Amino acid sequence: MTAAQPQTMTDAEKAQFVLGVYFRTQAAIERFLGVEGLPQWTQNVAEINASAARHRVPDRVGQARDLLTGLESMLEVYGSDTTRVDEPNRTVLEVRRCGIYDYRERARENGVQLTLDRPCEYCVDLHQRTAAELGVTVHNELRERGCRWVADIPGDEAPR
Repeated sequence: MTAAQPQTMTDAEKAQFVLGVYFRTQAAIERFLGVEGLPQWTQNVAEINASAARHRVPDRVGQARDLLTGLESMLEVYGSDTTRVDEPNRTVLEVRRCGIYDYRERARENGVQLTLDRPCEYCVDLHQRTAAELGVTVHNELRERGCRWVADIPGDEAPR
């Protein structure tokens, strides 16, 4: 009898595994806290995200741009269809198709219990709270399986 050779995962399989663990953990947190407990959770996460942004990017202009960079990166992980345009006075992120929707549907089909009707309920609250923590003005418009975000770039570059 020979020992079975260990199976190695491809980088794509590893990424999907980690994404699955993250997604199921977030779904469990939402279920545990319930809709009424999520605002405090998103506030805590927003404070952590804002603190990390201040350490990564010391100037307010960079922080304003970084807010949508983080959102864009998260959406990219889920295979979303996005476009980003940086202008002198604002940054615009267009999400034509949010891959989180697709991922949620597959997760639900595989037995993951979801608390929120739409991923936007968490995402919008988190990013608005993070923006407030950074002193950045953001606007968003929800669409069917997509959205549009605009972060205003502050006129001064004084560190916060």
